[in-house]
Amino acid sequence: MKLAIKTLFLLFLFINYLFADNYIDSLTLTKIKKLVQKEEEIALAYKKYLLEKGTNPTTIEVLKEQNFLPKGFDSINPFGKVISLKNNEYVINGFSTTDNTLKSNLYDYYYSNRYRTYTKAPLSINESEVQIILSTKEKFIFSNKSKITTTKADAKAKYYLDSNEVLHWYDSSGNYKYSFDKDLLLDENVTLLNEDGTVNSTYKELVKDVSFAGMTVLHKNTTSSTADEYIMIGSSSAVKVKQTTRDIGKTVIQFTRRAGGMIVNGDIYAWGNNANKITGINLGYSGSEGSNRFPVINGLVRLKAKMYDDDSSDGKDFTKYYDQNYFSSPNRPKFVDFFSAVYYGTCGISIKGELYCGGTTGVDYDFGNNFTAVDTNRKGEMLYRSTFFDGKSNKAKKIFANNQIWLILGENGYIYTWGYDTGSGFSGAGELRFNYSCGWFNCSTNSNKLPEVISSTKFSDISYLLTIGHRKMAGLSETGDIYIWGREYLKDNSSSSFETYTCDNKWNNINYDLCSPTKVQTNNSTMATTLKFESIQGGLDAFVAKTDDGKYYKISHPKNKKIEVVSVDESIKGYSEYSESNDLEILSVDFSRKISEQGLSNRYIPSSGIVWINSKNELKGDYFTSSNKDDKIFKNAIKQIKWKKIKVIDDDNGMCGIDINDQMYCWGIQSFYRDGTSYSDYMGNTFMIPVFNTNLYDINKDFLVVEGGNYGYLTSITSGEWSITNSDGKTGAFFMKYPTYIGGFNYEFIFK
Repeated sequence: MKLAIKTLFLLFLFINYLFADNYIDSLTLTKIKKLVQKEEEIALAYKKYLLEKGTNPTTIEVLKEQNFLPKGFDSINPFGKVISLKNNEYVINGFSTTDNTLKSNLYDYYYSNRYRTYTKAPLSINESEVQIILSTKEKFIFSNKSKITTTKADAKAKYYLDSNEVLHWYDSSGNYKYSFDKDLLLDENVTLLNEDGTVNSTYKELVKDVSFAGMTVLHKNTTSSTADEYIMIGSSSAVKVKQTTRDIGKTVIQFTRRAGGMIVNGDIYAWGNNANKITGINLGYSGSEGSNRFPVINGLVRLKAKMYDDDSSDGKDFTKYYDQNYFSSPNRPKFVDFFSAVYYGTCGISIKGELYCGGTTGVDYDFGNNFTAVDTNRKGEMLYRSTFFDGKSNKAKKIFANNQIWLILGENGYIYTWGYDTGSGFSGAGELRFNYSCGWFNCSTNSNKLPEVISSTKFSDISYLLTIGHRKMAGLSETGDIYIWGREYLKDNSSSSFETYTCDNKWNNINYDLCSPTKVQTNNSTMATTLKFESIQGGLDAFVAKTDDGKYYKISHPKNKKIEVVSVDESIKGYSEYSESNDLEILSVDFSRKISEQGLSNRYIPSSGIVWINSKNELKGDYFTSSNKDDKIFKNAIKQIKWKKIKVIDDDNGMCGIDINDQMYCWGIQSFYRDGTSYSDYMGNTFMIPVFNTNLYDINKDFLVVEGGNYGYLTSITSGEWSITNSDGKTGAFFMKYPTYIGGFNYEFIFK
């Protein structure tokens, strides 16, 4: 009996001891959580101080006094001891106790990195130092603080740390040499490579503090606003990336079958019918829903893009930018390529290879609204990043769309197809339909389908043709060969009925697969000898291809014929205005329609016209329409302008050209119509250019926003000689009778 009582008494004491120990642990745990939180706040403030001041804070009081820590921050820890920084080290003097039981119980929280982001826990329960986690650049600043200044005038044999946290090195005379962030941007006056290709010794000495194997060096080009890109292999060898340049200021303009857009300084601007939110403005029906009319934006609108916080250690909280609608930050995504059309919305490719797309609130088959591999964490209409082409696991380089198919050229050289095809062979995947299956009662697509590589061939560029009934896709391989595909042909004497060809066709005793990339060769085309090409550009119904020796060719594939490869040099010799001396060198060329080929009833006929700019900056060829072919004012205006680039943007010879002063002039019909009552019909009623910038509208119709809707409706804003009946029979079409300067378009454009 006594033994039982003694046993119960001992058990009672043990349970009390156990609960007492747990009670102490749970009580102290709250304090420990608060301590870890304080250490994290101090670490983040420390990092921000480094990036802004170019040196490290010496005490926590400094961080408080200069507002890097919030007001009221208490440097006394929850255990009543002062938190301090270790002198000349990025270390916080952390929690210290001699109570080994307490240390053991708190091992999973305080002595673990599980709950830490900016700090590293003490190495063991016998240590108390908490290390602040610094990025590579932050460590560099810490180690080189004696050579860093935040005053530009003092930057002599020092780094100048600017407000964007970029380091710029100036020599002892105050001459700029390079900038360093994640990559190194080298001034054009610094020699990187010797004539024999070895790395220059002066360069190696100059950048020895920042250089590392695998570093990307962007060497400014002395002749243009571009930078040659190199990868450093150790300190004595550099590899030029693809022997090409990365443009840091390219201005791109693109005209699609309806509307278009442009890139200026890395920002995307768009205009046109907003049904699929081409402009990024979340405007739906402009009137009552019964009106079936959508706003048509007549001016340039810069699209906004969501910012993503991919590096939590850099101290830049991009998530906060997004939450506060701060889309004009200097850290906003910068774009080098894009595709913008009223049917598809707008997509852009950033300098990091990220694919961003808008139109997520669009009404029809725009990108973001159909495919789930786009960020779903959205709060409105803007450009959102692809979860596939995220700039890390997959990088994009260029993008085009046709119907519901998107073609994306990856930085790895492969063409990816994304979307669905109802039967045109545009996917290039070897079949008429792609990701599109039909049952007894309906057809369906898989919106979860990821981008798919269509060919083992590696490409350097892609393009497409615009005119319905002649549309095709094309790719330029890394070896200089051109591939084309697409099965869309109008029937003879028809502007709306299409041939029902399968993928495989035998024309001129040659087998063609119209649904797969087909290499243009001497045995399947009119090309007499094998040519190697350096560029390709899409047009209305034919591609403009340039060989590696600077000669231009027209490439097309008429039905029932061989692929046609036609020399532009030879074709222009048949024009009466041809000059053997002046037209020996061609600066720019595109393919247009002769007057006899214009009009909707002739749309099935392949074009045979040419417009070109020669070495004297003269525009020649078939640039007339039936309305201005005999107009002396029009002809004189064309002759007065010194041209350098030309682009045909409309089947009835609407065109835009750029003069030697980088000003853009356009002429021809600039309003487009589409009859019918489907969403595709509504959004097809739009203007080709931002007509508000032309100043040609009637005084009482100076509308920044008009309407486009069902049955071919588009608000008429011009009259008199600036209004015409187009080839579709639509009256009131906006007609630019003479070459008209488009306000705001004075950049050194590249036509996409």
